[in-house]
Amino acid sequence: MRHARQTQTYLDTDILVLGAGLAGLRAAIAAKHPAPGLRVTVVSPCQRPSGSSFANRNNALGVQAPAPDQAKDFVAEALRLAAPGLAEPQLAQALAQNAPACLDFLLSLGLAFRREPSGSLRFFPGCFSTTPRAVVFDGLAQAHAALVAQARALGVAFIHGHEALRLAQESPGARVSGAWLAPLRGGGLLGLRARCTVAALGGPAPLFARRICGPGGSGLAYGLLAEAGAQLVNTAYLQWFWVEAKSRAFVNPGELSWPPHLAQLALARLQHCPMAFGLPDAALDLELLSRQEPGGIVHAQHPARGTLALALAAHAGNGGALINTQGRTSLPGLYACGECASGMHGANRLGGAMVLSALVFGARAGQAAAETAAQTAPSPDQSLGPQPAISADPAAHRLFLRGLRRGMQRFGLPGTAYSPARQAFAARLQAVAEDARAGQRERLLARSALAVQEAPETGALARASGGQRA
Repeated sequence: MRHARQTQTYLDTDILVLGAGLAGLRAAIAAKHPAPGLRVTVVSPCQRPSGSSFANRNNALGVQAPAPDQAKDFVAEALRLAAPGLAEPQLAQALAQNAPACLDFLLSLGLAFRREPSGSLRFFPGCFSTTPRAVVFDGLAQAHAALVAQARALGVAFIHGHEALRLAQESPGARVSGAWLAPLRGGGLLGLRARCTVAALGGPAPLFARRICGPGGSGLAYGLLAEAGAQLVNTAYLQWFWVEAKSRAFVNPGELSWPPHLAQLALARLQHCPMAFGLPDAALDLELLSRQEPGGIVHAQHPARGTLALALAAHAGNGGALINTQGRTSLPGLYACGECASGMHGANRLGGAMVLSALVFGARAGQAAAETAAQTAPSPDQSLGPQPAISADPAAHRLFLRGLRRGMQRFGLPGTAYSPARQAFAARLQAVAEDARAGQRERLLARSALAVQEAPETGALARASGGQRA
């Protein structure tokens, strides 16, 4: 594969935030508060609202907001949902502990929360729960503008039109000292040195042909983190939704016509929109998956609407870099938050828990990064490690991405059985990931896809667990 001739520029900052979704913006704002003199720089592919945070199809976000007297039940419920994935109790407890402060932060932005006629906040039960402790706000463009305005007012700098193609290290597993950035539309590489780096890179849904994750995501996060040597967990566990193939309107399988012996499972399935891992009602989703026709279409009967053409669409991931309570990953100098961080929920998560996680660990990661950066001497001559190679053929990249998405839609869905065709697809991904002549975007996409497809927990959809793993 031909590579572009690469020139490079070097810049320095104190705290580098990779991603400008809800988690990234919250991290940048939090980093400025304890140490306003530190330079905080946010890198994003585009300036407009994007991704699941600010460009989802509902133009709204729900967030779990347990009150202090609900904290114990919230944590217990979150941990029960984690199996067969991994969840750390202290991370779930951090969500409950910081939930009131997160709600206060959102209220301070003047967002359009849904309210009762009396004016008080309206509380809803999130997916997988019957307890009304989640709140919802509408108007994502306005929310994005409010967060960006607050970050800019604090002195946060933004670099738009770039994405990270490699975390800067002397070698995999070493301290992260910034990132190599590539422009999306021409130009040379940018080496950005930083004392601390916060990854808020989004999730794996862009790896699939059918996805409802909002525009703007790259799907590179797992590949970047894996290449750097970060410990990843729960990467096979995505949130999946059944949608009408043409309109992409949600359809809950519990609404479909099922034989009497599955009636109880259908009733349970109505309690959550995404399909579940390890719960009995996953049998309905597996049954639908077994009926897939070429192209991934499933024809199913709805009691009121007749025959529906359905497809399974990727929404968001529950996996990523395993973090501690301060958002630190297994790599020195690297923090993570949002959809590329994991450990606070496992295979499944409560509806609204990802938004809460983005706020809680965005704030914690930003603050911890600021505290570390303030105590770390700058190293302007520190090596950023080898530069990534950028493919010089955009058409070849688009062709590779199209093929990868089709392959993941065929072989990366939950419950997919191993087969010679699947093994051949994984072998092709592995070959690209290890090919030094390949473009870096292609290598990272292959690594990300392998993290989803080849994770030990792949195929665990129908496998119940007696409890969470330690």
